[in-house]
Amino acid sequence: MDSNSDAENFFSDLSDSTEHSHTSTTTNMSSSTTKSKGRIHKSGYDQVLDIIHSISQTSEGAKEEIKTKIKKDCNEMKKLLTVIREGVVEKTKHLQDEKTQIKHRDEQKLKKTKRKLKKKTVEMKDIVHLKEELFRENTRLRRKLKEYVSEEEVSEVAKNLQQFWINHINVGKIRKTLEENKHLVKRESLHLQWFFNKRNQFETKLFHSKDSITLKADTSKNLGGHGTAPTPVEMIAFSIGSQFCHTFVHICSLKGLKLRELYVESIIQTNMKRVLGIEENEPLVTMIKITLSVKTDAKEQKIREACQEAEKICPMVQFIKGTIHCKTKISEKKPMRFQSRVEGNSHVLNNIYTKNLKKYHRKIKKQGIKAELKSSVIHGAWDCTNNLKTSQFKAIVNYSKRESALWETDTLPEFGGTFNAPTNFQLFLAGIGSCYMSRIALAATMSNVKLDELSLDCSLDVDYSKFIPENIQVNENKLNECFDNLEFKFKILSNCESKLLKKIEQQGANKCLGIFISRNSIPLSVNIHINETLDEKYLLDSKKESCDIM
Repeated sequence: MDSNSDAENFFSDLSDSTEHSHTSTTTNMSSSTTKSKGRIHKSGYDQVLDIIHSISQTSEGAKEEIKTKIKKDCNEMKKLLTVIREGVVEKTKHLQDEKTQIKHRDEQKLKKTKRKLKKKTVEMKDIVHLKEELFRENTRLRRKLKEYVSEEEVSEVAKNLQQFWINHINVGKIRKTLEENKHLVKRESLHLQWFFNKRNQFETKLFHSKDSITLKADTSKNLGGHGTAPTPVEMIAFSIGSQFCHTFVHICSLKGLKLRELYVESIIQTNMKRVLGIEENEPLVTMIKITLSVKTDAKEQKIREACQEAEKICPMVQFIKGTIHCKTKISEKKPMRFQSRVEGNSHVLNNIYTKNLKKYHRKIKKQGIKAELKSSVIHGAWDCTNNLKTSQFKAIVNYSKRESALWETDTLPEFGGTFNAPTNFQLFLAGIGSCYMSRIALAATMSNVKLDELSLDCSLDVDYSKFIPENIQVNENKLNECFDNLEFKFKILSNCESKLLKKIEQQGANKCLGIFISRNSIPLSVNIHINETLDEKYLLDSKKESCDIM
């Protein structure tokens, strides 16, 4: 764009002058434009100054006032242009300084990055060299190892080391769980139903990772049952022995103690006088005993220390020694009748044979201590092989002269198990709940009360983090409380009064072995036999092949 157009745009608003002055200004600008065509090209700033100078020398015919005003405006424009030029120069200098600083900073960063890369390169070379040495050493050891063991054994050992499996417990998974979660509370809940038309009195469903199992229970014939399934007391004895065995193996595995064979015997001695209501002041449970039989190549002292530590932190042992708060609730719905209930037999009430019950009641009153005390004995074995398709613990339960049942338990995967079978706490809750129900049915029968429905929803909060030795501090004077919120919700329907039902429930709680243990400290003895030849009842030699217990 030439100087003429610049001047016209710059001073377009100066339209107050007369027509004569405007004509003279245009003539002068045209002449300046004609002169400027022959000049050398100037900068924009110099061109503006020339235009201002030409405007200031307007035609002499213009009025004096207009000339004065134009000169004044031109002087102000010169000052303004001077200020703008100084600002542009200062800004340009500032931008150049910033550009220099950024360039210097980038050069420093580049130098640091080069030094780091050089250092990393040296470290990577060292690592590659170490890997090569480890590979050569590993190859040499494998060749040496092949002289003593087969390749299959080597691969199995490598697999176990990778997964940290020992004694059928995934130690690596346990450590990972401890790192991720410090407090792991899980709620176990079950539903139990009393049957009036079946050979077994009650049953419940237990779930695990593969499937679910229906666990049946029945009372002995002496107490009016059919004897077609293990008793609730045997469930409790099983869960106590199984959990203590699991805690012991858990500690041994975390300490790296390899076990070859492990068997357990769990005994609960019950006072039948208290069960039958003959003597209410005597203790219901007189003794609980746990015996371990261990075969191992580890040092005997280490095994005994692991057993002592298991006795301190095992949740079942803490349950036996301490107290836990129990909540009981009974529904108050209208009674309902079931046509399938056993009717027409004067010796049967609530699926309990009163004839056998009365006969046993008279026998207890007449005979001495041998008839008063009854022991429930459970024998089980731990699967020490790292077979991920089998459960960890198995036990054979004899409930009649010719029949027996095989119970299995396992652990949750986050605590080193495979969960191929229900947990110990599911069996424990089923044992307490079924024992509670059987005692309520027994109390109702002894009070000659006919029940129309009897069911139970029971639940228990288990803090798994409190029986892991690496996650707690064992205190001799303080119990390690692993259980909380033991709740029983009964549905008891009958035509009798609600006060009588409440009294029957209280009688059942007073005679329930599980409730008694939760409220009273029970004498407990724990024994361990290491690499000894024990009686057949401990080692289960006669039953291993028939039930494939190992």
